[in-house]
Amino acid sequence: MPTMLRQDPRYFQLGHGSFFNRSGYAVSRIFWTRTDSGHGQFNYSEIVGAAIASAISTYSYHPHPGYHPIPGKNVPYVASDRTLKNTASVWGSQVGYDTITLVVKEFWPDIRRRLKKQHQ
Repeated sequence: MPTMLRQDPRYFQLGHGSFFNRSGYAVSRIFWTRTDSGHGQFNYSEIVGAAIASAISTYSYHPHPGYHPIPGKNVPYVASDRTLKNTASVWGSQVGYDTITLVVKEFWPDIRRRLKKQHQ
């Protein structure tokens, strides 16, 4: 998606300011990114890309109704997970995990530096 939309998927650390300022910046990068030319733009590749990936995984991985994992056994079939609600849940989880990852990327150099000082 970033290539097609000409967006830069890299995370650029702010590296200065208060904890809340840096955390807010990291969270905002989920919704706002740079284009290949350096301008700001809504992060379609993250939001739409995660939605497409969630839909593909939900609708291709989960079994069709009527599938029983153990042939010959009287296993009650659970209704298919191929629902919009489940897809939205997977999408929300993916965007949430990506948000946490960006916050960690923002603070990891500081954490590593402090751990290195304690070790010495």
